This record gives sequence, structure tokens and C-alpha cells, in this order.
Amino acid sequence: MERFFNSDNAVMRAMSKIFDIGWLSIIYIVFCVPVVTIGAATTSLYYVGAKVLRHERSYVWTEFWRSFKQNFVPATILWLIFALINGILYVNLNLVGITDAESEYGGYLAGAYLAIAFVVACVMSYVFCVLSRFTMSVGRIIRFSLYAAFRHFLHTLLLLLILFAAGFGIYAGFVVQMPILLVFVPGTAVFLYTFPMEHLLRKYTPKSEEQYTEDGEKIVQWYEE
Repeated sequence: MERFFNSDNAVMRAMSKIFDIGWLSIIYIVFCVPVVTIGAATTSLYYVGAKVLRHERSYVWTEFWRSFKQNFVPATILWLIFALINGILYVNLNLVGITDAESEYGGYLAGAYLAIAFVVACVMSYVFCVLSRFTMSVGRIIRFSLYAAFRHFLHTLLLLLILFAAGFGIYAGFVVQMPILLVFVPGTAVFLYTFPMEHLLRKYTPKSEEQYTEDGEKIVQWYEE
């Protein structure tokens, strides 16, 4: 019985992971309620997903709140920029559908808007993750995310697939009235998201200077594990 309740037991570690996923999802949903905070909450969601869920460093609430405070301003600016862009695209697509639905010109215009929306979605799949890891200006984050999205296009497609599945899961949670999906979808999605994203971010993360403890043991940063 002692072995079963040992914290290093595989079953206990799995239960701890499930609890952390649920706890992270709840925190994320609550912090998204004001809407304007969605950018900062998403940045923190990824940071905790990578550091706590993936590398098992620190605690969910501690790291979420730290990242939220640290990245609130740039994350909010990024969120407002992309919310505005998506709002404009949505309005224009609706206007095209109303005024030029059957014209050839309307079809080309709608196609152009959809292509722009796809590019925006690709960039958005990176920006908050990049912000959680690197210290950059808002403009540089957007430029880097645009570069990475198409330089590593297969990664981008996988990221978009995870986001689509997560969106569908949340939508299904509301439609079929299954709150359990809302509790676990964000945390599970970001945990899966860290695998392709961390593989990519490591390529652009500068090597940190070697540091050692007083006992001579090398200190390894969590994102280098």
C-alpha cells in the first residue's frame, strides 16, 4: 500500500498530472472571463504547460501568476492587435457575403480574406508562446512568429490541428453541456502543444552560461532539459 501512495509511483504521478491539468484549465478559464486578459492568460497557459506540466518544475498557480504579471502589458497589446484584425476580417467577410455573394469578384475577395485569416491564425499560434519564452518587443514577436510559422510549416499545421481540436472540445462542452470538457480541454491541449512548440523554440533559444551549485553540480534550466 505504501508503494501505491508513494509520490514517485507511476499511478500517483499520473493522478498528479491530471489534477494539474484540471487546475490549470480552471485558472485559465477564470482569467479569460474579462476578455481583455485573454492574451496574458494564454501566455501564462503555455508557460505553465511547458514548465510545470511538461518538465515538472514548480507549481501551477505560482508560475501562472508570475507569468501573468510579467507579460500582461505586451500580451494584452498583442491580443488587442489580433482581436482587431480578426474583427475586421469577420466584418469584411460578412459584407462580401451580403453584397457580392454570387459575383466572381466577391468570390476572389472572400478567398483573399480567408487567406489573410489563415496567415493570421498561423502567426497567432506562435505569438503568446514566443512571448512566454523570450524578451522581445511586440513588433519583433510578430515578425519572428510570421517567420517561424512558415519556416516550420509542418509544425504550424500540427499546432493548428491541436488548436482546432481544443476549440471543438470546448464547443462540444457547451453544446452537450459537459463541463468536464471545459475543465480538462485547455490543460490537455497546451500539454500536447508543448511537444511541437518546445522542439521548435529550442532551436532559437540561446545557450545559457554554465552555472553550478555550491556542490559543483551543473544547473540546468528547465527549458534545456
